[in-house]
Amino acid sequence: MGYGILLIAPSGALEEKSLACLEGMFATQPKSFKVVEATLGLTVPRLIALLEKGDFAPWLQAYQDQLAKQDYLLLRSSALENLQALDPNIATKLAQHLNLVVINALQGDAHACALAHSSLVRAGLVNPLSLTQGYHKSETNHLVLDLDALPQDLSPALQAIQQSKSAILSPVRFQAELLRRARGALKTIVLPESQDPRILQAAQAITQSQAAKIILLGQAGKIAQDAKDLGLDLQACTIIDPNTSEYLDNFANTLYALRQSKGLSLQEAQELVKTPTYFGTMLVYSAHADGMVSGATHTTADTVRPALQTIKLHTGVSLVSSVFFMCLDTRVLVFADCAINPNPSAQELAHIALSSARTAKSFGIEPKIAMLSYSTGTSGKGPDVDKVREALEIARHLDENLLIDGPLQFDAAIDAKTGAKKMPGSPVAGQANVFIFPDLDAGNIAYKAVQRTAKTLAIGPVLQGLKKPVNDLSRGCLVEDVINTIIITAIQAQG
Repeated sequence: MGYGILLIAPSGALEEKSLACLEGMFATQPKSFKVVEATLGLTVPRLIALLEKGDFAPWLQAYQDQLAKQDYLLLRSSALENLQALDPNIATKLAQHLNLVVINALQGDAHACALAHSSLVRAGLVNPLSLTQGYHKSETNHLVLDLDALPQDLSPALQAIQQSKSAILSPVRFQAELLRRARGALKTIVLPESQDPRILQAAQAITQSQAAKIILLGQAGKIAQDAKDLGLDLQACTIIDPNTSEYLDNFANTLYALRQSKGLSLQEAQELVKTPTYFGTMLVYSAHADGMVSGATHTTADTVRPALQTIKLHTGVSLVSSVFFMCLDTRVLVFADCAINPNPSAQELAHIALSSARTAKSFGIEPKIAMLSYSTGTSGKGPDVDKVREALEIARHLDENLLIDGPLQFDAAIDAKTGAKKMPGSPVAGQANVFIFPDLDAGNIAYKAVQRTAKTLAIGPVLQGLKKPVNDLSRGCLVEDVINTIIITAIQAQG
């Protein structure tokens, strides 16, 4: 995969001069370099329709298709001028969703360059270089080149561009990356709730996008009729009826062997394995499937209990916990535990932090963990704050390399200025991306508040700690939630 750059410049002589400068700069190195319109082959009417829906996914796909063929791909933002009446910030948003480094070209002095640079930085973008005409040299916090007086050696500017990397991760980009990873090593996911239309719609979407193989549990005739009524094509799905399956005896004997010491009889095991969640879990346990997604019509307990009894926990993990991926405009945050553990002890809170760090890392997020509380540092006292402090010390003892700090209030954890003021010198304050809430009340309220008020995509709950992935849906889930959870489960199954 190549490296993308957006040139923000007005159409005309300044843009042409900037392009000539950049083409000459990249000609000094051996890698391929191509200039394209920022529309990337999409027509203006199509782009208008996408912008009205806020849908950048087709734009991202067009970009990735072209980027795959080049080492460096430079997009000209002047091609977006016809769209600026619809959205004046279209160039900035494109850079955010495509994760582009930005080079801007403008007429003006050092003050104008500083203002433009600050605006891009506030949007979360990386702006390693500005190109100007009539620039009067002055102290500045980034590199500026005067196109009328270019230095003979442009290698420092080229190096500044090559060493820049955007840290933005938009929901569109995150979901596209998840889909790419799921397709890379296809896994089989069992869905035990085929009576729910949302599950059937998600099953079709998953098989059509080739993100996973799907097993639906239920009666083949009913599923076929439901699919017909909904206008769905589920021919790519495997259908198994738990009541008549050839696996029943084997599953019952296996469950009995696993649970007889807990008082389970063979007759009880034979009845349990006919229930969708137990049968689905036994498919995963017996390696006939790689993961399971349930919860659209079942409770969390119905989904998790069979997994705890059979699949069990990873070595060294003391409990099942959960995370939500909170997909904000320009970044993805991890919230835990927002679904499973009502009032975790300090020891349990530490293990939730460690599991959440592993989950974040496995999905491409380098974890910086904030142990949240109603006070920051040593400013507060009381049993609730003491529990968070104790959890922090336990987590640090269990993993000395963990980038973790606390107690931190949410504002001190996420905002750089507040973090520097409230907890100076902290490696996490102001830059956290994994947030560990002290109990289920705080976590569940927080994720739903952010989801609803900020119109944020919340992917989860993603369960962590089990040897094989089983994930729980909200009974109010949308089809998109089911699709995202299946893809997440497929990636977890890749190990």
